[in-house]
Amino acid sequence: MTGMPRDLRTIDLGGVVLGEVLRVSDKSLLALGERDGLSVVIKVLLTDEEFWQAKFHHETRIYQAFARNPPPVRVPGLLHTNGHSVLVVEHIPGQPVDTERYPAQPLSTAALATVLDTVTAFAGWTPPPGVLAPVFDYPDRVERYYHSGFFDADDRAALHALLALTLPPWKANHGDPLPANLLLTEPSGCVLLDFEFTGLFLPGFDLALLRTLLVDTPGAHDAVDALVGEAEIEMPFLINQAIVLSRELRLHTELPDDEFRARRLAQLYPQWDAFRARLHRRR
Repeated sequence: MTGMPRDLRTIDLGGVVLGEVLRVSDKSLLALGERDGLSVVIKVLLTDEEFWQAKFHHETRIYQAFARNPPPVRVPGLLHTNGHSVLVVEHIPGQPVDTERYPAQPLSTAALATVLDTVTAFAGWTPPPGVLAPVFDYPDRVERYYHSGFFDADDRAALHALLALTLPPWKANHGDPLPANLLLTEPSGCVLLDFEFTGLFLPGFDLALLRTLLVDTPGAHDAVDALVGEAEIEMPFLINQAIVLSRELRLHTELPDDEFRARRLAQLYPQWDAFRARLHRRR
């Protein structure tokens, strides 16, 4: 139990025997444990910050919703929660797609297909009423990034025109399908983890994020584009690309000017240019 915060000993873990601490920060602790002979994962919120309190409460509600209305993909089962700072879920053996936001090693053809099939299937989940809400105010996000200099006047006009033609239905999306949140299991499964940002989006948000992050995986762009075409969601997907790529550019342009930043921007700018060309071809 190396690295365990001292005050954790006073927290009710629902009968769990704490094991290896996997990660600890000023915000949360993630650890393995055991409960009634079962291997479990323990997540404990360690901060009073309102934002993370809200995210933790939201994730708890998502797990409770999974128990009532199971999604069409495998997710860890909820075993215990105190409702505000402790989550204990089933531990599912597997290997994350990668620990980096942008995988250093390309995914195999089989792994890519499994990941894309999983996030596509998750979008078909019907949650209990009132559990999910729209995550983005899309027009507001376009305005914010326009005023921050990421969209020019033509981008702004084209995106607002698309939004006027692209009305809900909203779709459930994981919201944060980073490689570390995608657990590959034997023989050919994929389990979604971490649901703090799960909510309702225009169709194709998770696919837009994966298309961006898997830039070094051969065939990833073509595979995502094929799924978008099959689902006939080209317009909402293009809007989601605008949201994803502008956010990724903001995150990485704000980093210190070093080799890491230069490498990431070299991955992003070609995608940004291709997206903008496609956006304006629609006008």
